[in-house]
Amino acid sequence: MRLYTFAAGLLTAIILVAHAVAPAAYSWTLHSMSHLGAQGYEYAYIMRFGLISHGALVVVAAMLKFAKRPRTGWPHGFLGVYGFAILLTGFFSTSPFLLGVPFSTSEANLHSKFASFAGIALSTAMVAFAVIARTARGRIIHLVAFVLTLLIPEVFFNFSDAAGVLQRLTWLVVIAWFAVLEIPSLQADFRQPTTLPSA
Repeated sequence: MRLYTFAAGLLTAIILVAHAVAPAAYSWTLHSMSHLGAQGYEYAYIMRFGLISHGALVVVAAMLKFAKRPRTGWPHGFLGVYGFAILLTGFFSTSPFLLGVPFSTSEANLHSKFASFAGIALSTAMVAFAVIARTARGRIIHLVAFVLTLLIPEVFFNFSDAAGVLQRLTWLVVIAWFAVLEIPSLQADFRQPTTLPSA
């Protein structure tokens, strides 16, 4: 089963549901997806469930894929770290997007740190998969995803009014990469041979 793809698709579906019930005060162009699970928000449980389930599924997928090919599956370990960090962001929520709502600064800071750690782990996984890729096509796919996930967030600081849009563009890159990672016809491009060629 393509668990990475399923995990990404599940979170995307939950994000859409969370959007559907979000109040007018929530702006998808300005606010982050994490704000859909913010402290003090009545429907935060929807997004929190999405983050926790997505993270848990990625952890399970990473463990299964590593166990299947321990010699060449080590990059999945970074995805396991990513999944665990995302899971933790579901337990520690960001600050509210609604004005006047009391919140815990320490919890919001933990959410931010876990989200940042997840981003670092995901980027490292992309580089790791590029390193073990057998073909130029495989390396290019992983490196393009890596560059995009780095460049798009950098724009956050220059276009803060469109931070929500840019974050969603980054998520689209991640979804596409997870899906491509599990396309059967590309598996030969993405991993090194498990046995050495004969002399």
